[in-house]
Order: sequence, then C-alpha cells, then structure tokens
Amino acid sequence: MNDHIFRHRAPLFIAQVDTKGLRVLRATERVLIPERGGELGNFGAAAIDPSQSWVTVSEGVWTDDARRRGAKGATFVARVIWSKPNRLATSLAMPQDK
Repeated sequence: MNDHIFRHRAPLFIAQVDTKGLRVLRATERVLIPERGGELGNFGAAAIDPSQSWVTVSEGVWTDDARRRGAKGATFVARVIWSKPNRLATSLAMPQDK
C-alpha cells in the first residue's frame, strides 16, 4: 500500500499491453522502479535506440517520514531491453558509418 504517497504516484510499473483491446495485461505487470517512501512523479521515458529505452525519475523527499521509509532523494535510471526492436524508435537509429 502506498497511502503515504501523494496521488499514489509510486512505484512505477511496466507491463505488456494488448494493442487490439488497449488493455494492460495484468499478469505481465511488474515494478520497474521501487517505492522507498518518497514521491515518484513526473518520470521521463526515452527510446535510446530500437533495442532499449530508459525511464528516469527522482525521489521527492519532503518529510522526515519519507526518510524513515528509506527515501534519499535519489535519481533512478531504469533500462528496458526490448525482446524485439522497438518500432517506434526505428527512426532514431544512428546512420551507419560510411
């Protein structure tokens, strides 16, 4: 339970999506970035290349209670390695050296 988090913004999850029904496949859901007592909001996601994406977020530590829970004001970077090339990132592929 994360009732101590404003607007329940933590932890950050990742999951597969049924693209036809536009539904999260709950059985595939897992924590991407853990919740340690601070707020995790306003995350960023970037396609680095067709094989990987990065998600970044920093802990907001506004209270002593957050510190007691383990928050340290850290910045997290999670790397997602795709099992198939990310079609949305193919335009980002670097040109080959000639």
